[in-house]
Amino acid sequence: MKLLAPGAGKPVSPTRRRLLLAASAALAPGVRAAPGAVVVPDRSYVGARLLQRTGPAGMPGMRPDTFGPMTMFVFPLAVAVTPMDLYVADPGLGALFRYDPVLDAMTAIPGARVTQQSRIASLPDGSVVLSNGGNVPARRYDRGGLPRQTIEPQNGLASYDDVVADPNSGRFYGLDRVQGRLEEIMPHGRGGTVLPPGLLPDLPQAMAMDSRWLYVAGRACGCVVAIDPFGTRGKEVVAEDLGNVTALAAGDGWLVVADGMERQLRIYRDGTLRADPGFADLRLVNPQGMAVMNRLLYVADPGGRRIATFRLNP
Repeated sequence: MKLLAPGAGKPVSPTRRRLLLAASAALAPGVRAAPGAVVVPDRSYVGARLLQRTGPAGMPGMRPDTFGPMTMFVFPLAVAVTPMDLYVADPGLGALFRYDPVLDAMTAIPGARVTQQSRIASLPDGSVVLSNGGNVPARRYDRGGLPRQTIEPQNGLASYDDVVADPNSGRFYGLDRVQGRLEEIMPHGRGGTVLPPGLLPDLPQAMAMDSRWLYVAGRACGCVVAIDPFGTRGKEVVAEDLGNVTALAAGDGWLVVADGMERQLRIYRDGTLRADPGFADLRLVNPQGMAVMNRLLYVADPGGRRIATFRLNP
């Protein structure tokens, strides 16, 4: 007979919530940072129990079989963060997961197709946008895993290799790397406008967005350009002398660039380079996706089969 974990399927009390959070903090890797360090290693996520039954709001059901087996990440390629959850795209498992830190459990989003080209972006309401490039439209899923929007390019021959969301207006920005094309899409998912091509750097590689700027890395210039999507401030170069940018993250005044050629993270605060640790110093193998929220940097490291987190100190 299969034994259930104590309390499985029951609502989480405030006391149990605090205990779970304390246990999560205890999982932080044993890496000591120098006093005053800008980047401080925190905990890592390597997988979780699967929630097999959830309600429309993403909350677990009350049945004893709500919590399924422990599932380990195989190739976590991309990460996005909301005030409530982490989303992880893992093409090794062919799934997009919503991880609930309070329950220390995760749900596979039904019907979400995840590939090596997948990129994800989150919105403040707890939803997530998944883009796969090619001829597959980007889709937005709510916290309960239901598809809420289809986001398609205005030009039928274009595709969205990457999508970011403006946390203030709810607009989306879709990047077609091959055509060097950037589109602004209204919150309802339609009515795209092509932004002037002069805003983009040549051979765009990766995107990120915060409440102030849209950031795009360009291979030709070896730089990251900050773009004002509303056009009042134009654009400016905020990072230079880069090799192969594999991921960008922005938020809370931070900009983080993963340089796969130099094998380092470059961490900027309000336009100033604050640290540039090597991947090896942070026990990272090949970062491919990143996100920043509440002074925490989340790094999807498929070579390490984990989502690593780091606390950022101003």
